Amino acid sequence: MPAGKFAVYLPTADHWDLHALPEPEPEPEPIVPPPPTVEQRIASLQAAVQAHLDQRAGVFGYDDIRTAVTYADEPAVPKFQAEGQALRAWRSLVWAACYDLLGQWKAGEAEEPTADELIAALPLFETP
Repeated sequence: MPAGKFAVYLPTADHWDLHALPEPEPEPEPIVPPPPTVEQRIASLQAAVQAHLDQRAGVFGYDDIRTAVTYADEPAVPKFQAEGQALRAWRSLVWAACYDLLGQWKAGEAEEPTADELIAALPLFETP
C-alpha cells in the first residue's frame, strides 16, 4: 500500500482483509457569481442615496424622507412644516445631483463612484 494511503480492515467469513480506501471526490469548483451589471451597480448606488436621505430625516425624528416631506404643506405646526419644506427641497437637489453624477459616469466622463464618494459629492442639508 502506498505511503500516506489509509486502509480499512473488513471482516470476511474467517479473517480480516485489507482494502484501500477509495480516492476522495475532487472538490467542486467554487461558484463565482458574475459581476454586477451596470444597472445593478446604479441601483445599489441609488439605494445608498435613498438611505442617506432617510437617515437625515431620521435625525429630525421622521421615519424616512417620504414621511418628512408630507409636512411641507401642513401649516398646523410651523416647525414641522419648515423641516418638511427644507427636507423636500434638499431631496430634490440630492436626486438631481445624483442623476447628473451617475449620468457622467455612464457617459464615460467620470469614474464610477463608490457609495461614499457619491454621497460626499451630494449637496449638504441646511437646517431650517
